[in-house]
Amino acid sequence: MLHIWGAREAFICDEHFSIVHNGGIAFEENVDKILAVGEYDTLCSQFPNAKMQFFPQGVLLPALINAHIHFEFGAHFAQFCYGDFGTWLDSLMDSRDEVLHIQNTYFESILTQGINEQINAGVGSVGAVSSYGYDMSALALSPLRVVYFNEAIGSNPSAIDFLYANMLERLNNAKNLSSPTFTPAIALHSPYSLHPIMAQKLIDIAAKDKLPLSTHFLESAHEREWLTQNSGYFKTFFQRFFHIENPQSFYSPQSFLDMLSPLRDTPLSLTHCLHIKEEEAKSIESLQASIITCPRSNRLLNNAFFSRSHLHNKQIPLALGTDGKSSNNNVNLLDELRVSLYAYPQEDILALAKSLLLSATLYGAKALGLNNGTLSEGKNVDFAIFEFSQPLFYPNQSRPNQSPLQFILHAKTPSHLYINAKAVL
Repeated sequence: MLHIWGAREAFICDEHFSIVHNGGIAFEENVDKILAVGEYDTLCSQFPNAKMQFFPQGVLLPALINAHIHFEFGAHFAQFCYGDFGTWLDSLMDSRDEVLHIQNTYFESILTQGINEQINAGVGSVGAVSSYGYDMSALALSPLRVVYFNEAIGSNPSAIDFLYANMLERLNNAKNLSSPTFTPAIALHSPYSLHPIMAQKLIDIAAKDKLPLSTHFLESAHEREWLTQNSGYFKTFFQRFFHIENPQSFYSPQSFLDMLSPLRDTPLSLTHCLHIKEEEAKSIESLQASIITCPRSNRLLNNAFFSRSHLHNKQIPLALGTDGKSSNNNVNLLDELRVSLYAYPQEDILALAKSLLLSATLYGAKALGLNNGTLSEGKNVDFAIFEFSQPLFYPNQSRPNQSPLQFILHAKTPSHLYINAKAVL
């Protein structure tokens, strides 16, 4: 059965943020490839035997992409301290056993809630970062399109063999679950927490197998001080929690980025990047990597937002994520968009709204290496319809089309969501 879906406003989410008034898409049921995109009436004439649906007060756009989310630690409620990354990490270490116990007890319901939060916000794809692999099977069976980042962490040389073996086991399990909607991937936790021997082995695997790779990078001022001066919070952190008498950083910011150079032809993303400098931004561009920002998490843990000035005159896609509930009050990407809208008052608000929606669609797809994120012929059939009580734009009035801005302000839950050419909502 051929389908044509249309709405008053179709956000194509291409580089220019094209909007088609009374636009639509055509696709074959259960065939994951968009056949055509354009004006709804034109598509109906082109495919007269299709089943047609039009939403006169709706917005059609690609299903949103949450490029960085931790489904683990979803049991958290007010156990962690915010306002400083070191304070938060200390509280996480202190509460870790308690939170993990709660998580293990209610894990199935917590994971289901996290998946449903994505669907109910119009999210079709996620970059899911997992330290343990407990969420792997459920995410592989979920309606979501998942890039599953098996995360490696561990800086103790004596434990590398064990940790690396565990990582390979999780990665192989993920490979066995591979499907059109489940992609195995690798995550390096961060430069402060991962020994270079294991990091290099995993980079080699990602380069050889063309696996997406992601890493946290320069999330806090503490991390930058540690990588550049071998001092500050992380020095005492390793002394207190790991009883290392004279801990030393394994990398400088630049040497860590240099290690990633074999991944130029592989989907590569660096998350947070709150404390990068211009030279590191240039290196990230040279790597053809994406940056993923998680604004609410960044505000809670570091009292900062990503500096968008680092993107000026550079080809660096900026994707959007929610991070996890250990550093957020929920994992709703629409809420993340709304907070982002208020985080950059120096920018033109309509241009910012368009850029943010691209961060949640087109650039999220680039960060994760997906064939979606824009409404275009040949792309995956991942789209959402949001309906509103009134039109977001009146084209007969002499004013700019502010529907992207109004969408961010007012969107709540899609009335329809398709992932992999299948109806989810």
